[in-house]
Amino acid sequence: MPRLFAAVLLCCLTLSAQAAFTLPGDAMRCTRSATLLNCSDRFGNHYGMRQQGSDTLMRGFDVISGLSWAQTSTTYGRLQIFTGVSADGEVWFGSSRRIGWNVVSRLSSSQGERDRVNCNRLNGCR
Repeated sequence: MPRLFAAVLLCCLTLSAQAAFTLPGDAMRCTRSATLLNCSDRFGNHYGMRQQGSDTLMRGFDVISGLSWAQTSTTYGRLQIFTGVSADGEVWFGSSRRIGWNVVSRLSSSQGERDRVNCNRLNGCR
């Protein structure tokens, strides 16, 4: 689940204004309109996002786990709160806060997992 979270988080933080783009290697291929984004990769992972005001709705499928999932997030200024659920019933929630060029995210799941991801526009995520 943390791998899935990192992929979704990175997508949310780096949305492009282009209508379609492809990155090298195993990266996602995405198509975007004003409020919708659909992405897939060569392995069969895919997800879609829709923005409605300060809310973002996401649905996707992870090939490795074989599970579909859904996530909703709401943005309040520089803070984003999100909750999600996968087809096996696992639930997660967390927050992301923009601080200058950094985004600090924290995640907890119903299985007791906790994770923290720090992303920087120059250095990437760790």
